[in-house]
Amino acid sequence: MNIINTDLQARAVLQLVTATALFFAGALIFGYRLLEPTQQLLYHSISSSFQVMMIAIGASVLLRSYKRDRVNYRRLSSLLGGIAVLAVIDGSMGSLFDSFDAQIPPYVYLIFLPLTLSLIPIFPPADQRRAWQQEVIKISAGYALLVASLSFGVLLLHLILKSPILAKHPTGSLVICVAGILAGVAIYSVSYRGRRPLPKLSAASARFTSLAVFLVLAFGIGMFHTEMSDLKIQGDRTIKQLRDSRIALGETHIKLFQRLGERWELYPYAAHSRLMEVDINAYLQHIEALEALLLVSPDNEVVFERLKPSRSSYMDEVMTDPVVREALEKNPQVPEIVVPMFAVDELSAKIIVRVGVDFVESPGEIDTGVYSLLAILDVRAMLNSSLVSAVETDIETYTEVMPGIWMDRSGFWVSETTRNYLEETAIRLELGTMDMYYSRGVPVMAYLYQLDNLQETSNLQMLIVVGGIGLVLLVVLAVERNVTLEVQGRQLFYQAHHDALTGLMNRSSIEAYIGRHFHDSQDVTVLFIDLDGFTLINDSLGLHVGDAILVQLAERLQGQQPRRSELARFASDEFIMVLQGAVNFPERVSTLAEDIMLTVAQPYLIDEHKIYLTASVGVAHQTGDVRTPLELIQRADMAMHQAKRLGYNHVQEYDKSMAQRLLSTTAMRSSLQEAIEQDELELHYQPIVRCNDQRAIQVEALLRWQQADGSYIPPSEFIPLAEMTGQIVPLSEWVFRRACQDAVKLQQRESKFRMSVNVSALHFNRANFVDFVLHTLAETGCHAQWLELELTESILLEGTQYAIERLQRLRQHGLTIALDDFGTGFSSLSYLKRLPIDTVKIDRSFIAGIRHHKSDRVLIDSVIKIAQSLDFAVLAEGIETPQQAEFVTDLGCNYMQGYYFGRPVPLKNL
Repeated sequence: MNIINTDLQARAVLQLVTATALFFAGALIFGYRLLEPTQQLLYHSISSSFQVMMIAIGASVLLRSYKRDRVNYRRLSSLLGGIAVLAVIDGSMGSLFDSFDAQIPPYVYLIFLPLTLSLIPIFPPADQRRAWQQEVIKISAGYALLVASLSFGVLLLHLILKSPILAKHPTGSLVICVAGILAGVAIYSVSYRGRRPLPKLSAASARFTSLAVFLVLAFGIGMFHTEMSDLKIQGDRTIKQLRDSRIALGETHIKLFQRLGERWELYPYAAHSRLMEVDINAYLQHIEALEALLLVSPDNEVVFERLKPSRSSYMDEVMTDPVVREALEKNPQVPEIVVPMFAVDELSAKIIVRVGVDFVESPGEIDTGVYSLLAILDVRAMLNSSLVSAVETDIETYTEVMPGIWMDRSGFWVSETTRNYLEETAIRLELGTMDMYYSRGVPVMAYLYQLDNLQETSNLQMLIVVGGIGLVLLVVLAVERNVTLEVQGRQLFYQAHHDALTGLMNRSSIEAYIGRHFHDSQDVTVLFIDLDGFTLINDSLGLHVGDAILVQLAERLQGQQPRRSELARFASDEFIMVLQGAVNFPERVSTLAEDIMLTVAQPYLIDEHKIYLTASVGVAHQTGDVRTPLELIQRADMAMHQAKRLGYNHVQEYDKSMAQRLLSTTAMRSSLQEAIEQDELELHYQPIVRCNDQRAIQVEALLRWQQADGSYIPPSEFIPLAEMTGQIVPLSEWVFRRACQDAVKLQQRESKFRMSVNVSALHFNRANFVDFVLHTLAETGCHAQWLELELTESILLEGTQYAIERLQRLRQHGLTIALDDFGTGFSSLSYLKRLPIDTVKIDRSFIAGIRHHKSDRVLIDSVIKIAQSLDFAVLAEGIETPQQAEFVTDLGCNYMQGYYFGRPVPLKNL
């Protein structure tokens, strides 16, 4: 269980909130770009490269923090870090995939480059990192904290200067600052400066953070969208006002000069010139914007030019202007507004209104042609009288009167300085066209020219968003503290009642469970499940493999659980299943136990290992004579051990004789220890004879344990007990020492007699066995040539080569070796040729069946022939009749031993 660490937990919450906010900010802006293609202001305020970088950094930090245990997710996190690096490179090169320029300086991307590079390496956990890896993480964390601090400082400058610093749009500049703060804090918190990983937060905190941050950012984008929509509406309104005013002004002036042309057409020829001069003087005097009037004949010759007193002649410029000459070639009956080329070079724009005048010399005469009346108007003066110039707004509109030539709403041409300001500073709100009856498809653009008010609004909106994220941070931190306390309380309770490895109930909780139902229902059945040979797996393959097997087995056993049952890991490889209401249905319990053994026997795939196991199951039902719950568990345990004694992979139900045998075994163990310590054991000796003359040449030392009443406990009872309890080693040492002493005495009586001594395989495999033998020989004065060591095939359990080397050392010192009970063990005949032995002893079980079983006779014949071909002597055990002695002699056996030649007796009776 993780104990609460306030600092670590705060860092984890900080990381969660900042990384989530960074991810959702980039994702929402990108989504806004897709869902609202007509509103370009927000996603034009920061480049697509910056949006991708925000998404990649946020997602990478979240994966690295909350999926760090999975290699694939760590690799995906590094891949996202690589994507962020590519986005930074693309942004520093001008955002190649964008059709717009957010005007983010390249150094801004380069500041983010180390942050993104730090997300690429896949470093091992903190306790496995090398020194340089630890140092890289510390440097990355320090740099991230520096970036966050710088970003916060620039954010404050926005509030003071009220001007965008890092991007063209005020909101874009603020987004970059906030993204720098979020990215810096998130990466700083990734691995607690590399010392150790941050704790994982609860799923509830993650869900709340995601929802709350999403809503806060969506609200922020909503505010921005509303603000920009209002500005767009204002831009549309300004363009509409411009269009309406321009249409009205155009129509007014065209009609004004059309009426003038119509009057001229109606004047009598005699008074024509005088009346025209009166009209010209009136127009020049009363129309402020009118600077000159020209009358052009049908053959494009200037008839006259009339100017305001302060104006110079336009005649040469007009008649040489290609736009005007093109207009004169058209149908003069259609009025037209022309923007001449020469007017572009002047500060204030000039336009020419052209109307046709059809002079008639006298009624009924043929027309002499249509003349063109050209009125040169100053646009600036003309627009001063319109309502557009009186509107106070930060929005400016511009009209493209000629390709690449723009005019502002006041009638001035857009200068290079103004054009640069529009491209680099002002924000375009709308691009449209203006249609008039005399000119269609005129491009019009509306720009937010002054950004002070927008900057103040953006500052306020960003403060609201940042404040919302900060509020989410505080709420999550408070909730996480409470959740952590609650979770840790549950963890403490869980760990007190469950096994840490498998998650099953532990010993204390299952005992408490049995106790509750033992007295309530009084109908409890316990199945004690123990794995066979599990220790060997731990020793050979490692504890981690054993733990993995136990976890898989726990899952399998849970799948076998019937209703009204509980499962627990009792200890190591022991499990207990407790059933209710099964006492009266023993056949169901037996079936369940068999199914459990089949479940256990299914192979376990751990890494590259495929492992097979079996289990022994003991069953105990609650009966009237069971006084306590622990006694019920003890009975199931005794039944399980009885199942193991019966050959493993077995189910055994408890019966009363098991307790009696257990008591007897416990008493025998104590008595055996006392007998060893008080030298109450003794050796008896049985003769070994040659087959050809049946003369005794050797004796075998056999251990005997005499009771106070004069009876003997069979070795078949206390020898297995000694092997199980570990008493076999001191027992074997006692036997060898006593045999050496008796061998010396025997040599004094009969120098040709040798002695066979049985040695336990457990004793043989002790590291100091050879030294013990040599030391005992020297201590007792016994010669090695007087002894033969008898060993069973179980010496091969610890490794054939290991046993061979020891046997060779013993033979080098003069001892001979006999392989006892050959044929009853697990070894194959292939081992026979490798073992450095002198004699093979055929087990008595084969000798007893030679009269009735042909297979035994064939087997004995085969063993004798194989052994003698390998230069081994063959000894037949268990010869009890003359027929058996004759049979093995005829087969070529070398030696015999059995009751037919003599029973084991003490040395003094030999």
